Amino acid sequence: MKKITLFSLLIACCLLQFSCSKDGPAGPQGQTGPAGPAGPQGPAGAANVIYSPWFLTGSGWDTTGAITYGAAAFFNKAAAGVTQTVIDNGIVMAFMKGDPTTGLTNDVFPLPYSVGVGFGFTDLWDFDLNAPGNILFLYKSDFPWTPTELGAISFRYVIIPGGVAGGRMLDPRKMTYAELCQAYGIPQ
Repeated sequence: MKKITLFSLLIACCLLQFSCSKDGPAGPQGQTGPAGPAGPQGPAGAANVIYSPWFLTGSGWDTTGAITYGAAAFFNKAAAGVTQTVIDNGIVMAFMKGDPTTGLTNDVFPLPYSVGVGFGFTDLWDFDLNAPGNILFLYKSDFPWTPTELGAISFRYVIIPGGVAGGRMLDPRKMTYAELCQAYGIPQ
């Protein structure tokens, strides 16, 4: 009798093993569980980044009076987002679009930008945060343009307050203009 019971048990185990299958229709969707507890506050995001629209300076370049930083011309741009805290702890970047000397009228160049070195002239565009609420755009040249000629170049600034992280913690100053726009949601 033991032989039959052991044999029957062995047959039953084999039948169970080979008759079970994981293939079959999926079961119905279960109910949504309760919401979990709120997590800690995340770091400041790109919403704190301030950027200006592209702007033309017109003939607003100052070529008279006391020339600042050895510039041939300078242009003061009011920028309320440039606070003392931003000057001390943040990052301000400036860009120009178009360089008529090269014919690249739609290309974007980070400031400082220079052209002409080795070709008998040097043009240099730069900026300075000379006071809260203001950005000073500078133009230096061996053969300076007139304020009207300078007025055809577009400028923009980007203010990244201290504590705003970059994409993958990259230094925004080392990003290309396109990477910066993508990382901080800035329309190009």
